[in-house]
Amino acid sequence: MTPRAIIPNDSKLFAQADLDKSVTHFVTSDIGSKNTLALLKKGINPKFEIISIDIPFTETLGILDL
Repeated sequence: MTPRAIIPNDSKLFAQADLDKSVTHFVTSDIGSKNTLALLKKGINPKFEIISIDIPFTETLGILDL
C-alpha cells in the first residue's frame, strides 16, 4: 500500500461526529481513518471512539459467547 494522505472527508466526518452529541462511535475498517483520529487526539479530545469492523463485535463490546 502507498502512504495515504489525510482525506478532507475524514476531517468533515470527524467534525460532525464530534459536534453531534448523539454520536459516540465511528465505525470503519479504514486504518487511515484510525491513524487520522490518533493524530487529532494529540491536539484535541474528540467525543467519539472508532469501532473497527475488522474486530468481531463480541470482542469490541465485551459480549461473552456462552
